[in-house]
Amino acid sequence: MADRVDFYFRQRVTEAELDLAFALLEKADRDLAADLNIYGIVSGAVPAPHSPVPDLTVDLTAPARAYDNLGQRMFFGTGQTVDCAVDLVGIPTDVATVGNERWLGIFLRFKRQLSDPRTDGNSQQVFFRRDESFELVVRQAPEGAIGVAPKPALQADELLLCDVRRRPGQTQILVADLDTSRRQAFIFAQGTSVAVTTGTWSILQPLAATVQAAFDEADAELRDHFTAVARRHAATAIDYAPHGFVGAGNVQAAVDELIDDLATGAVGSSGASRVGVDAAAGAPNALPAGSVKSQLAQLLGFLNTHVSAPTGAHNAAAIAATPHNNVAGTNVQAQLQEIVTDLIATGASAPGVGLVGVDAIAGAPTAIAAGTLRAALVTLLGGINGHVNQASGAHTASAVSVADSGNNLNAANVETALAEILDAVEGDHFRGNEANAGQHRSIRQPPLGGTKALILDSNASGSAATHLRIYADGSSIWFTLNASWDGAQWVRDAGGTFCGAFRFARNEIEFLHEDSFAATFTTWTRTWRLPMSSTVNSAFELTGTVREVGRVGMEWSNADSATRSLASGGSVTFRNRFPATPSSITFSALNTSSGFSGSPSTYFADRDGFGFFSYQTMAGTSTVWWFGTYTAIA
Repeated sequence: MADRVDFYFRQRVTEAELDLAFALLEKADRDLAADLNIYGIVSGAVPAPHSPVPDLTVDLTAPARAYDNLGQRMFFGTGQTVDCAVDLVGIPTDVATVGNERWLGIFLRFKRQLSDPRTDGNSQQVFFRRDESFELVVRQAPEGAIGVAPKPALQADELLLCDVRRRPGQTQILVADLDTSRRQAFIFAQGTSVAVTTGTWSILQPLAATVQAAFDEADAELRDHFTAVARRHAATAIDYAPHGFVGAGNVQAAVDELIDDLATGAVGSSGASRVGVDAAAGAPNALPAGSVKSQLAQLLGFLNTHVSAPTGAHNAAAIAATPHNNVAGTNVQAQLQEIVTDLIATGASAPGVGLVGVDAIAGAPTAIAAGTLRAALVTLLGGINGHVNQASGAHTASAVSVADSGNNLNAANVETALAEILDAVEGDHFRGNEANAGQHRSIRQPPLGGTKALILDSNASGSAATHLRIYADGSSIWFTLNASWDGAQWVRDAGGTFCGAFRFARNEIEFLHEDSFAATFTTWTRTWRLPMSSTVNSAFELTGTVREVGRVGMEWSNADSATRSLASGGSVTFRNRFPATPSSITFSALNTSSGFSGSPSTYFADRDGFGFFSYQTMAGTSTVWWFGTYTAIA
């Protein structure tokens, strides 16, 4: 029932009072829908790609009916097309990043359609008809990676028809882009609100007497049954149609009968006689198709026949063999005995070694030709005897020749070659009978190759931070601490520690410093280079960050008795040449006179220095001064 108002006799009814009466009736209607839980999309409004050619719009079927959570009814009788290129406030829904996606939500919400405009007593235009209507809105969520992008939040006073996926560069919305899994469809009644009677049930025991609880209990019972956790069928309860030699009527009895029949050894009906087997080809014997028992019987016969020939057991004399080459026996026993006899023979005319062949073996100055093993042994014996008999039958260093292999040795034998080597070594080393024995006179190295050849690697201090290396390239000699060259870059020995180097060339010298603490680097952070061969060679030229602090001063004297404005200035030469004109030059006063005002100014600054000046207004016969420091940064 609805709330009411009671109009009374001679009441002057106002617009608000008439509107209230109708509003109360409307509220009762909506309260009834809300109380009955009539909420959601009842029918229609099913999304589909735009037809006939898909684009960035979505078609909704009609007629469509729906109620929101306030009981407000929405209806449209013809199909609707929703533009998904922009959202409800006109912001584009495009996805800007490749690999991302964005979800849109198409929502239906209640709206009144205003019509029949009229003019009231105040000459104001009002709409007499305010019909129930609807509005379709598009909301967008932030874009995100594919698979994890969020979806728009559900709205309290709107109904979600579907979610729509947008992708980078998308020009069409297809079926795969429409998701109705969150669609707020109408549900007439919840399973928890429908009662069931369980008093006569013998299997299901739901936790509550509702349809939902009964379904949950039935699902649990089926899950236990299908997963074999519980409620399993007994084998005796499963029917079995008799087949073959199994005559039982259920699975349990059939399995028992099958096991018993296969395990029996009864004559004429053993298990082996019930197992079939296909034919097996072979030579000289083969097995036809039949049962395992029939093929076992045939195999037993073949075995007995084989073992019984010729005297009941195999022996070498019973195996025939064809005579071959120098073996004349006609069976295995005779041939084996003949081979053994021939191989152990030591007679001069037919030794066993004369029956063993060998292929050719290359060598210089002695080689072995293909033939018998005896001929090869004779060749080896002759070669060894000839070698041992060289130089009166005994080896001496002078009897061993040295071939010319282009190794700068002129000696013809080992003795003179050793003497030549000792002479060469002695030139750069102290011998044992001299002062400084074992030490180098000088170190001589040939070209070592590489972008920077390593000359010296010394870690005598035991600390990676002072690991000393000396390298040479085509133009310079490098002395490095805590840095090694790997062919393409410098590699730091001790992490978190500075690297230092000194480079000496024919036309310049350079000090280098690296303080970035990178594990590898190709450029040194700061360098001090003295270009000895350049026209300007009086100072080190710097690279990297430079900060120089120096002294500067100036003084004025007004010899006139009247007040005068005087100028004073000078110039500063940097201790080293900056890599570029300083980015800033600042002054800091150390001492100034009482009459000085302002601060010096700079002009004509470059890599080598800068000029400075100041104008001062001075009383007659007075003196002012400024003395301080400059800080130049590049």
